[in-house]
Amino acid sequence: MRGRGDSRWRSLAVLLIACGAPLGAHAQDALDKPDVSDSVLRAVSAGYLSADERADLRVFHGMWNDSDLEDVKRRARAALMMAVWDDASLMNMEADAEDRAEAAMWRGEYGDALETLAGVSSLRGARLRAESLEALGRLREADVAIDPVVSALTREQTDSAAELLEGALAMRIRARLEGRPAGDFHALMRLYGRAYQDLDRLYWPALVAEAWLLKEKGNWGESQQAAQQAMALNPRCVGAAALLGAMAVETFSFDQAQEIAGELDRMARQIDVDPSATSPLGELIRARAWIRQNEPDLAQYHIDTVLARYPLNREALALDIACEALRYNDDEVEAMLARYDELSPGSARALYEVGRTLSDARQYEPAAAYLRRAGERAPNWPEVHIELGLLEMQSGRDVEAVAALRRATKLDEFNVRAANSLKLIEELSTYETIEGDHFIVRYKGGEGGDGVMAREMMGPLDRLHEVVTGELGFEPAGKTVIELLPDHEWFSVRITGMPDVHTIAAATGPVIAMESPREGKNHLVGEYDWPRVLQHEYTHTVTLAMTRNRIPHWFTEAAAVHLEYGPRDYDRCRLLVGALMGGTLFDMREINVGFTRGDMRAQAYAQGHWMYEYILHGWGPGAPIALMDRYAEGMREDDAMCEVLGLSQEEFFERFKAWAKEDAAGWGLTTRPTIGELLLEETQALANMRARTGDDLAEIAMLSAGSMAGVRGINERFRYQTDLVDVSPAMVEKWLARYPEHPGVLELELKEVLEARDGEADEVMAPLLERYAAARPVDPMPHRLLAKVYLASSEPARAIPHLEYLDAREQYSAAYAAELARRYGAIGEYAEAGRFAERATMIAPFNGNYRELAATVAIRLKDWDTAERHLLALVDLEPGREVHKRRLEALGKMQEEDS
Repeated sequence: MRGRGDSRWRSLAVLLIACGAPLGAHAQDALDKPDVSDSVLRAVSAGYLSADERADLRVFHGMWNDSDLEDVKRRARAALMMAVWDDASLMNMEADAEDRAEAAMWRGEYGDALETLAGVSSLRGARLRAESLEALGRLREADVAIDPVVSALTREQTDSAAELLEGALAMRIRARLEGRPAGDFHALMRLYGRAYQDLDRLYWPALVAEAWLLKEKGNWGESQQAAQQAMALNPRCVGAAALLGAMAVETFSFDQAQEIAGELDRMARQIDVDPSATSPLGELIRARAWIRQNEPDLAQYHIDTVLARYPLNREALALDIACEALRYNDDEVEAMLARYDELSPGSARALYEVGRTLSDARQYEPAAAYLRRAGERAPNWPEVHIELGLLEMQSGRDVEAVAALRRATKLDEFNVRAANSLKLIEELSTYETIEGDHFIVRYKGGEGGDGVMAREMMGPLDRLHEVVTGELGFEPAGKTVIELLPDHEWFSVRITGMPDVHTIAAATGPVIAMESPREGKNHLVGEYDWPRVLQHEYTHTVTLAMTRNRIPHWFTEAAAVHLEYGPRDYDRCRLLVGALMGGTLFDMREINVGFTRGDMRAQAYAQGHWMYEYILHGWGPGAPIALMDRYAEGMREDDAMCEVLGLSQEEFFERFKAWAKEDAAGWGLTTRPTIGELLLEETQALANMRARTGDDLAEIAMLSAGSMAGVRGINERFRYQTDLVDVSPAMVEKWLARYPEHPGVLELELKEVLEARDGEADEVMAPLLERYAAARPVDPMPHRLLAKVYLASSEPARAIPHLEYLDAREQYSAAYAAELARRYGAIGEYAEAGRFAERATMIAPFNGNYRELAATVAIRLKDWDTAERHLLALVDLEPGREVHKRRLEALGKMQEEDS
């Protein structure tokens, strides 16, 4: 049993890396150990144990054999551990009453559980009785029922890890019922620690309880460590596996969630008499994963599978209602909630699941209503208030958010997300605001704040409002709030409640948060083209409002990228061509998941935009708007596509791929023959020549095979060779004569010439660079070289078109825009110089050099207001430089003379 499932469990544990949770050295050690620790193996094989004691211990540590389970009590314990709640042993009166009652509770048969526990005086029995009463809405009785456990814990010192754990679990119930101070967290952690550290180092149930508590508080790193330790003591630890599955779902790691669900199935089948049976816990993980992806119909299958076997299981019933809520069938949701209330009167669980699910789907108004109802029923349940507070923050209702988060942190001061979010929203209340016709800008004022930038934002914001609402034909009802946050940590907390997000701006509907575009510590990327970024995010605000937040994820992102009106960059072109030719384009379901995964996100953005372009190309500019109208009505994507485009999702995707090949042909990345094919011709020619001269037949056979493994992927590596043939200058010359405008061949020729010049381009190379730029118009490389060559020449103005090409694709530097301002200024075209100088100060609003450049150009244009704006910004940015004040005085005199 030592090695059972070893590689599977290691791979499951690795999901925490993808989840973004910290994986410390201790946890990494756990991944590398076998499933069962040596301490457990020694304990199970101890010579002083009787046969029954040894069998009991094997079952407890998940190491049983078939003969161990011939005993009814042991089989019942194993079945309960594996979540096979309807196993015959758990209906057998010979099994322990507590095990039979707990199985009944998992099945949702709380009345039966109470009957089974009648007369049971154990601490575990008292705790299970309290949980059953709580589930039935009999809260006062539950509080009374928990007294014996809590009293025993406080009255006497116990040497039993199991009894200590029961006491800790009882404290958690009382905390829920009474809203006790969150100081109980430390008490619980001490109890769990004493159970598995002092009393019984092999008592894994305490580790599982600790892992779930830590996860609830947002401490995922230590939670994962505790789960790993539990699995080292019990390789069949379903509770730890279910925790990892929950983490995977919550962090959009859906592949890992499916893997964990499969492992839970395999464990259940070690007990279940039906070899095709699945684990209810695994099915619920799958259901939550599909709900998280806004796929209620796919989630429904897994929920129905659980309910077919356990029709009263409360988690499955609550998720069943959440699925219906995602179908926007309000009347049926209320009817289902009423039926749930008949089973568990006064319970907040189903309301919470519905509210949380709708919040994830950005259905803020109904989500808040359900969460408030849940809060009324369970005023001492922190999770309800945390979820409500975060929702109110995302929807821009700060007063309501503060109230909910203060309540949440009072109940649970140790929840990281709630504490961070409350700290942020209280910080935001100190910010200054600027209000315009369509936007409200909030920013941190004072010395070192963002006032210089904030005071300039309204003009660009109004322009992008006209662009976005003009194309989409829709205007949000209220003003959009732009929160200009001073650094990346504050921005991350604003978006997720946690200080680690890999983006610089995000829209949650009526609120757009953005990181200040500054260089230096605590900034993710430094300077960036914030007007373009906000045009993208404001498109989200508009499309979400248009569709009542019911737009598919890929579609809102595609519309936002399209409305940036920026050219597709070279990296995205290569990414798309690679996916297209390699058969790895995302289908219509995968693409929505792609936006949630770091390794898939770039392709999801690029491909979504490409599919949006296909819709515009094939059906015209009205088609996206018509689709959004259908989404607003609650129509699912497949139905909307059939009605507007006349195609199902699958048909749309297949036709898109055919169109994409035609569209990509103009990028110069799919030209045939490829360099690999040309190189294969040379290899085969060499093979034929050697065959004629009688060379070794084995070598000829290898040459004739073309060494395709060697040429595959050479366009990506730019290493043009096989094991037997290298690309030579003579080959390139021959290919160029045959294919004079072939982008791949021109690139090879360009590399040869550059290598001969030690990597430095000169004017002699300009014609070749121009030819390559025309043949592969998406590659910025020739434009960079041409700009450099022409700037160093006697006619630097020739660099302008190449600088404009580069600037149109540059989002993180103002260097090209500033150089264009200088070049246009040098030839007296001050209007263009002013346009690019302004762009430079937009990308880098805190850069004094660009401010001076913009002020100089504005003075040339006699645009006194613009010049004054930049000089005033310089006074704020560099208060110690008196020269700026003198320039302002001089500017005033110039204005007087001009007037």
